Amino acid sequence: MGGGNLKWTSLLGAVGVSLVLMGQAGKSSADTFWQKIDEGLEVRSMQLNGYPYQTIIRLQALKVDVERFQVRVIDCRAYGVDRMEIKALARRAQALAAINGGFFLPNYRPLGILIVDGHEANPLRKADWGIFLIQENRPRIIHTSEFQNEGTISQALQVGPRLVVSGKEKVMKKQVSRRSALGITFNNQVILLNTEDTEAYFQDLARIFRLPASEGGLDCQDALALDGGGSAQMYGEYKSLKIDIPGQWAIPNGIGVFKKQP
Repeated sequence: MGGGNLKWTSLLGAVGVSLVLMGQAGKSSADTFWQKIDEGLEVRSMQLNGYPYQTIIRLQALKVDVERFQVRVIDCRAYGVDRMEIKALARRAQALAAINGGFFLPNYRPLGILIVDGHEANPLRKADWGIFLIQENRPRIIHTSEFQNEGTISQALQVGPRLVVSGKEKVMKKQVSRRSALGITFNNQVILLNTEDTEAYFQDLARIFRLPASEGGLDCQDALALDGGGSAQMYGEYKSLKIDIPGQWAIPNGIGVFKKQP
């Protein structure tokens, strides 16, 4: 796109705003444009254009404070079926918002560990993937080889690849597709992210997760790709929050956001 300046524009008729990067990232100290839905829950719409991004990318992101909201793995089998679209699964589980989860076989059997509310619903898979987990109310992303369950993990989902590790981008294969992903900020907030009607390279997602807020990024210490392609989907309906990004097919599990009970 040439050497234009960083430009910010409003996204009309939708929750959040649009971030348009017209030139080199990192040249603005503008507000990060998160819109508050509730205490501990914020939404952001973003559009990334031009260098250093390889395609035009439109994203929806939801930032969750785990001190105020629960982030839980949701499994279709708990409701007597092997798959649902994320909108249906979120509504069935009474989640405020949800995003698709891990990989699965053609018969919709999940691949990789699932821990749902402390119960192991699917076993660990020996693979070079990451694991998102909640342990003693703290969100973490670890490598498969680091996983040890001593009974203190309430939620876990195994998928990959990892995009950001300890604040550094990983070097990713050059593959473009619809994407879903999850990040953990340096303040231990969870960010759920989904491309809307665009495709993205893993490297571009890694970059936006890693970049600090002052440079328009999501300021995450760790980030993990969820299942992408036709599985990528996201839904949210709570107060002013309205997100409905359908996938191309139903999926067996996801990650949901729930209001904590007093």
